[in-house]
Amino acid sequence: MIKVLIVDDHPVVREGMASMLRADSDFSVSSASGGADAERYCREKGFPDVVVMDVMMPEMDGFATIERLRRFEPKVKVLLLSGMPLKADEDRARELKICGYLPKSVPWRRLVSALHEIAEGRRDFIGESYVEQKSCLTDRELEVLKWTAQGKTREEIAVIIGISAETVKTHAKSVMRKLDAVNNVSAVARAYELGILRA
Repeated sequence: MIKVLIVDDHPVVREGMASMLRADSDFSVSSASGGADAERYCREKGFPDVVVMDVMMPEMDGFATIERLRRFEPKVKVLLLSGMPLKADEDRARELKICGYLPKSVPWRRLVSALHEIAEGRRDFIGESYVEQKSCLTDRELEVLKWTAQGKTREEIAVIIGISAETVKTHAKSVMRKLDAVNNVSAVARAYELGILRA
């Protein structure tokens, strides 16, 4: 039986995946709500055969969590899952010798197969070989978004980047439309979720 620890800050995703894996007699499943919770679980109950971990999590993302876990178990096996797969993240996963990097939209059979391959050490890396994707935002929109994420007002952003406050407003509206957000707060949250912004 393959022992799996699912680490994801979204309860629906975490418990949904855990429920589906528990229905398969090949797996014994536990879950953790974030990096600190995963570290605590592994130190108290031992390391699983495979850790399935979300890349984008608040406070401690997937990469930072792996670094913490490796202090106690250098050979910990981790499969990273991303809601917004990025070539840069996949490249980083390869460089850090993480076992795999897959999108959360991966077919269920592909995920189960990946868990078997990782647990049994049959492949060095499991991934999709993504091509670089450009952000849907323009450089100026991204700049406005980054300053918004730092809590700057429309007027402050206008002074910082040398444009009018009205132009900042126009860019902010475009960002909200492209990210399907209702206001600046949800636009920033959505950008972090998609990997457009990094903590």
